[in-house]
Amino acid sequence: MDRHALEAVLVCRADGQDATYDETLDVVLAGPGKTPRQALEAIPASEWSTSASPHAHRTAAQSVSSAASSSSYRTHAVKGYSPFGSGETGEFATFRQGREVWDEDVELREAVEDDLRLFAERADHSEGFILTSPTSTAFSGLSSSFLTHTVRDDFPKLPVWYTGILTNARGWKRADTARSKAQRVLNEALALVEMEEYASIYLPVQPVRGWDEKREEGWRKYLRDDVDRCDSYKTVLTMHLQSAGSELREPNALSEIPTLLNYRTTTRIASLSGVAPLFTEPWLRRRTEEGESEEGWRERVRGLEKGWSAWEEDQEEERDEAADNPSRPSKRTTKNGLSPSSRPEQIPYARYSILRGLDFDKSQALGRVLEEYVKPLREPLVRWVSLPDPYPLLPGSTLPIFRGLHPQTGLPLVLPPTPLPKLPSASSSTSVLFGNDPTAPKWPSAMDFTQQPTSLPLMTTLSTDPAQTTPYIKHLLSTLTELRRVRAPVLKEYEADGEDGSIWSECREALERVLDEYGGGELDEGDKDEDEDWEATEQQDEFDL
Repeated sequence: MDRHALEAVLVCRADGQDATYDETLDVVLAGPGKTPRQALEAIPASEWSTSASPHAHRTAAQSVSSAASSSSYRTHAVKGYSPFGSGETGEFATFRQGREVWDEDVELREAVEDDLRLFAERADHSEGFILTSPTSTAFSGLSSSFLTHTVRDDFPKLPVWYTGILTNARGWKRADTARSKAQRVLNEALALVEMEEYASIYLPVQPVRGWDEKREEGWRKYLRDDVDRCDSYKTVLTMHLQSAGSELREPNALSEIPTLLNYRTTTRIASLSGVAPLFTEPWLRRRTEEGESEEGWRERVRGLEKGWSAWEEDQEEERDEAADNPSRPSKRTTKNGLSPSSRPEQIPYARYSILRGLDFDKSQALGRVLEEYVKPLREPLVRWVSLPDPYPLLPGSTLPIFRGLHPQTGLPLVLPPTPLPKLPSASSSTSVLFGNDPTAPKWPSAMDFTQQPTSLPLMTTLSTDPAQTTPYIKHLLSTLTELRRVRAPVLKEYEADGEDGSIWSECREALERVLDEYGGGELDEGDKDEDEDWEATEQQDEFDL
């Protein structure tokens, strides 16, 4: 199961030093009957942490166990709850639960606030906060209260970069239900509204998922076929999260990058995309002489990027809904995870790319192409930085998910398609029948394909991109609208005693405002609310929520 914790990193810098360092605080889920120390010892190393240990490579995640003895690491536990999806009593499931924990557990809140003040007092310069937590669970409410009531009250001028790790039912110990699906969406909707208002930038990252082999996706061209798809997905995603996290720790980056992405002051929802491995040839090769249009070239190179913030409807859910309603339009995104948009050419508002592992000439050539790729944007709305070191694939921390390197070209190997069996002819020799045809092409051995390279060039991009953000907000809006239309009982779990449902009216208005800022327009006809007269709408008991 995914990690259940809020990670708060205060990025600091000492006088006269160019490098920054981390002061890290975790609020973890202890589980029923566990003490804070037991919670710390039981929690695995973070799968999505962007913290770097002092002696590790800049992009390597720091394990919780190695950090526990450091004065720059503090941990606190939420007691009395079990993980969402565990099947145990007291699941930490809703936004309201998380908010109540922060408001009512005075001991926890004061301990966290004391640690944050200690971090700030002993730092010469505080660059800002990097917050990370799962926003599909009750940690959405806890993190929201932590940001609005603690960080903003004590550190009102510091920038806050918030990464929300969205989750699904992968790894759950119980079956997923319609009620659980609704809870995840409501948690995400409330978290997005809060973070969009109080964080400098909110970066939602979509859940780990497998993929359909029938869909051609350029981002997984060099992944091995014999490794679990979810493990491969999670590993590549972690690489890009850590690449972005390392760049955010550069001096002044926490101020400059959000200012670039949110230059309009109303686009605080960012997107993450990337290419791994990064080869410059497809970007630099212009095939206009072969009849490829400018737009065709852009679509081709766009297909090389994977959008990690782009919402994709679950394949099983889409098949079920399509069977129930064949006329229902598909909401699926395109094969690279980037959705069609009504905005011309799907141009992002701003874009910041981190290139790793390219030499000077290639990086300069690719940088100019990146600027052309997002026309009509101009500086300073498009920025890129090139770092000479590639991303290290350390044997102890990176699963062997990539194909090996070709001994001559140095590029990741792509297995040849399996030829269809042919009936032997009368003239076939015994050696040919048993696969020993001396005229057949010689392919590298199987071992060459499974020995992963030690490092890879990659490109990680942070952007404010309507093509990724708009479909996700529409998904939240349409689900919330439907739950209100049928008066789903799950909505009451989020309302305080005596509330009349105004929380949902305010949430919907906020989501519509964000959608309008990203050029999303109105909801599709299939998503519009068909009955705005809430008093006349009958509750549907068969809606299992």
